[in-house]
Amino acid sequence: MSGSWISDRPAAEEHPVIPLGLNEMTVPRLSIIASFGTILMLLVAGIWIALAANTFLSQFEDAFAAVNEEDIQVDGRWTWETTLLFEGCDARNGDWNWPSNLAAQDDVFWYPGELVCIWEHQGAGDYAHLAIHNVDDENALPLSINVSHEEISIDGEGQNELIEIAAGDAIIIPLRLESMIEEADFSVTVSHISLPSAEVVLDIELFADGSQKDRHARSEHLDVGYLVTDADSDEYIDDGTLAAYAGEDPRCGNDGLPWVCYIEGFGWGLVGLDVDNIDPQFSSGTTHVVILPPDLAYGNSDGHQYQDTWMRFELTLGRLLPA
Repeated sequence: MSGSWISDRPAAEEHPVIPLGLNEMTVPRLSIIASFGTILMLLVAGIWIALAANTFLSQFEDAFAAVNEEDIQVDGRWTWETTLLFEGCDARNGDWNWPSNLAAQDDVFWYPGELVCIWEHQGAGDYAHLAIHNVDDENALPLSINVSHEEISIDGEGQNELIEIAAGDAIIIPLRLESMIEEADFSVTVSHISLPSAEVVLDIELFADGSQKDRHARSEHLDVGYLVTDADSDEYIDDGTLAAYAGEDPRCGNDGLPWVCYIEGFGWGLVGLDVDNIDPQFSSGTTHVVILPPDLAYGNSDGHQYQDTWMRFELTLGRLLPA
């Protein structure tokens, strides 16, 4: 064994001290500076969180602020309405008569009252299109959506959702069948966040049409055949084949490609078209019919020949396309 005690060199030479280049006050100074930096960062973060919380609380209070019934009514009705886009709706509880001409109605509402609609599905995972219309041209609407059946979800995210609809706008929200059900009746209740007693109810009669499919279109790129007619007169408008996305088209938007953007209701009307998983690139899919009010078609296109036209789209899935 060897050690410094038998070395012929001094211990200091055997194990020299390595200078760190730091005097004895350097580490404390760095600690103090780091502490001040941490405190400053915490103060900035605290101020930012406080401002964000204050903004959130202000928005929350605004949404839930008390409202007068008169402020959210037009001609004795709440200022919103709801429907399924599928063909096959009628007056809920027989409370009113179906208009002989939808486009000729002298009213801000799509329909004279609440609706009951039919949803024919093709198996678990299928979709329907819930449309909600804010008829108030001056005020946004904070609303709560509730679906009464546990096997029907709001686009796969449960049975409840809070939304806000801009003044005079209409939105479409997919409803999804979560499991195979042969037949069921359920309701979708849309109420004002600040006044839950102010509600509009849509009754839905769900049943299987006997043709179960494996795959149900949602956000997919499709090759679609379409036939468009006037929903009132049955007058032919157009037909053909288009490549389109089921739902929101990722190519559209402020920085998108406007020449491939179709009317809002067309893309959403494709949601729920079905096909078998066997060779989905070439297998024929299902057909369904949707009715589009002007707000979801050409209603915002001033001067368009179909600006006030209710459109009936017969949509057929030809094949799935690469994204």
